[in-house]
Amino acid sequence: MQSLTLIYMHLHPYALVALGGAIGSVLRWMISIRLDDSLGRLPLGYEGFAWPTLLVNILGCLAIGWIAGHRKHSLDVWHFWIVGVLGGFTTFSTFVLETTWQIQAANWPYTIFYVLATFGACYVATAYTLKKSEQRSDR
Repeated sequence: MQSLTLIYMHLHPYALVALGGAIGSVLRWMISIRLDDSLGRLPLGYEGFAWPTLLVNILGCLAIGWIAGHRKHSLDVWHFWIVGVLGGFTTFSTFVLETTWQIQAANWPYTIFYVLATFGACYVATAYTLKKSEQRSDR
């Protein structure tokens, strides 16, 4: 029985994150599909403004702020909602939460570096791999 308890204790957070991540990913997809439909756009279309992504990021930031503001909850709540659901829904909400904490701590050098590095490195990584994959698919 003790070994089952140990297994449960070690696997329990992973199960919460996995379940939450699946739920968050499906929610993000459903919002994107619905909004694309209402705008008359094709899913994953490149035309126009990325309204679904903006909406998901704003909703994720609202949710992570609200949940993180109620700090008297268990690690299970954190694993399921913050890491799982919102991690699957949008990682941007985590980025904004961490940036907000750094601003509140007046840790300006870290905050500026983190924001610039996140946008800069992520842009470069995306642009580079997009270009490489497009070149590869043109062959």
